[in-house]
Amino acid sequence: MATTLKTVKFTNLPFEFSVEDFNKGNKVELAMTVDTSADYATNANDYFRAAMIGENSTRSRFRQVLGVKDRIKLGTAVFDSLIKDGACDFDPSDSTISQKTFEVCPLMVGTSVCIEDLETSFVSDQIAKGSRDFSDQFAFMNYFYETLSNSTADEMEYLTWRGDSSGTLTGATEYLNTCDGLEAKLTADSDVIDSTGNTAINSANVISKLVEARNALPVAVKNRTDFVYMVSTNVMEAYMDAVSENKASGQYYIEGLTPNFQGVEMFKADGASNDVIVAGNWRNFLNVQDLLTDESGFEVVDFYKTTLSRKIGVRTDFKFSPDYILGEEIFFHKA
Repeated sequence: MATTLKTVKFTNLPFEFSVEDFNKGNKVELAMTVDTSADYATNANDYFRAAMIGENSTRSRFRQVLGVKDRIKLGTAVFDSLIKDGACDFDPSDSTISQKTFEVCPLMVGTSVCIEDLETSFVSDQIAKGSRDFSDQFAFMNYFYETLSNSTADEMEYLTWRGDSSGTLTGATEYLNTCDGLEAKLTADSDVIDSTGNTAINSANVISKLVEARNALPVAVKNRTDFVYMVSTNVMEAYMDAVSENKASGQYYIEGLTPNFQGVEMFKADGASNDVIVAGNWRNFLNVQDLLTDESGFEVVDFYKTTLSRKIGVRTDFKFSPDYILGEEIFFHKA
């Protein structure tokens, strides 16, 4: 004898479901109560990687050289007059092979937070119950890690340009003493094409300086598709003013369009010092880091389990150095 199933009843629910609800394809929703401390999943690794890669930063456009623990050597090859008249005798041209060593700087990001401050703040209802075991799996810590990531990325951008290992800065900018940035390296390199008259940039002279950079570089550099002018914020502003003031040309700076000079990209380097212009090829510049092994994310330590302090510490160690391969293919201006 056949049995027809009409209803479904769950022992832990105070109501029944009709089988017809399922047969007709009706949407059945079940609600449950979840403790607030279990609502959120924080992934500190993703925030760390975002800080190191620096999306939309200057170094994100450089050639990425990763997995460097201490130093790495990269080779270059230059060929002279490869094509010649056809003849029976072999008449090869010279090939120049060279290499350059790139060293990374060992760096650290570290901060601490008092757990009591979290427990007595507006995020207290998000924290897991109990006082002994801290967990970062709650909503505010997503904001905390994101803000930490953004601040780290900003400092990395300034370090990319303004870093000076011989510096004596103190306070909030002391981190710039930890590693040489591009400005320090380009200034010290005699192969780099230096600007004539390192004057301050304004709307009256910015065009002539860009023309100087263009004319000073080898044709091969300018013919490559990744030719770029990297400029500081005040240089970009001077350029926009110069274009706007030149009413006869009919050209005006329009928000949203990619800035360019005579069809060549102009990139605003937010970390560069005032009056900086660097012209060259993107692939000539390097972002040298480890990033592949040790640096897996922000490490969170509950000091209550070690020093008995009611604090959490956040730390990560990494290697970093901005650099370039061929100085003779770079134009550099700095007042």
